[in-house]
Amino acid sequence: MRFRNLFASLLACSLAGAAHADVIHLKCVQTGATEYQLTYEFTGDTHSVAILAGTDANKVPMSAPLLKTTEQSTTLHAGKPGERVYFYLKANSGEVREVSIRHLPLQGTPNFRDIGGYRTTDGRTVRWGLLYRSGVLGGLTPEDYQYLSRLGIRVVCDFRNQQEREVSPETWIPGSSVDQISLPIGGKPAARPAVQSPSFDPGATPEQLHDRMIQGYTYMAIDSSDQFASLFHQVENDHLPLLYHCTAGKDRTGIFSVLLLLTLGVPENTVLADYALTGEYLGSDPNSPAMQKMMKASGTSMSSAFQKLTPEQRKPMMAANPAYVEGMLRAINARYGSFDAYRRDALHVSDNDVTKLRDLLTQP
Repeated sequence: MRFRNLFASLLACSLAGAAHADVIHLKCVQTGATEYQLTYEFTGDTHSVAILAGTDANKVPMSAPLLKTTEQSTTLHAGKPGERVYFYLKANSGEVREVSIRHLPLQGTPNFRDIGGYRTTDGRTVRWGLLYRSGVLGGLTPEDYQYLSRLGIRVVCDFRNQQEREVSPETWIPGSSVDQISLPIGGKPAARPAVQSPSFDPGATPEQLHDRMIQGYTYMAIDSSDQFASLFHQVENDHLPLLYHCTAGKDRTGIFSVLLLLTLGVPENTVLADYALTGEYLGSDPNSPAMQKMMKASGTSMSSAFQKLTPEQRKPMMAANPAYVEGMLRAINARYGSFDAYRRDALHVSDNDVTKLRDLLTQP
């Protein structure tokens, strides 16, 4: 009888653990000046949430909840026009999850995003409001400056090369004390090429251009590892919040986002999905409004060689195709043995550095 009671107690504890409450797959989309749509899912014994809102990231407000609900989607109003809002969902178990918009509503640059909110393999979450990625900033408007001034960004890192910067000089909030750092990738050939730099032959097939995009990503990841390592150093030293960008916010910016999120322990499929979001905000058509806005802000136009390509040839060059990242990661594994070896040897991010980064950039 004693062993039967012990077994019953252990089974109850096991079932209680299995019924652990959680709120997962949170998503926030801004649908109006002060209107937001929140969606999420319940697991375990979670059946309701209280939703609070505030303007400080990673800080649960002391105000009363905007709403208590058993529904798994809701539309509500919060904050003021032009204000960044963070939502906190407190489950009936007491667990709190945070969510905010990922795509920031700026007029002058169409691909400005927060990389917070992603879950890691060990159950932690990347903090919101610390790391931003973007395309060129040359088209920012006074309204954009007002919005961005509330984010507290301390460092802006520019991956564009000298020619790109001369055509479209860095534009940031007038009078701000932000540190602007240039870590150019592309343009002038590197002194120590690690892999062959891709070339784009006007006679190439779309399939060949697809493969050359993978070569290009691999080339940047390996040949420009020192630049990426410098940015890791900025992040590790808590120079936050921090923004990094290139021209479109797709290739150079996308590669660093992949390297950082993988280092933080975000699963590869989630990292690939974040990379692919650029396609949602820019599209792959050079004539799309978002792409035209980006090109105007960068002060560039399609090169004569690019203009000679057919629409089918252009697609792989403009696309944010996760296959480019997957191919890059396979090439890294083939060259270094593993991503962790590449991270240690090429990015100079030690295992101790990883622990520090995860403590700094993620939360339970």
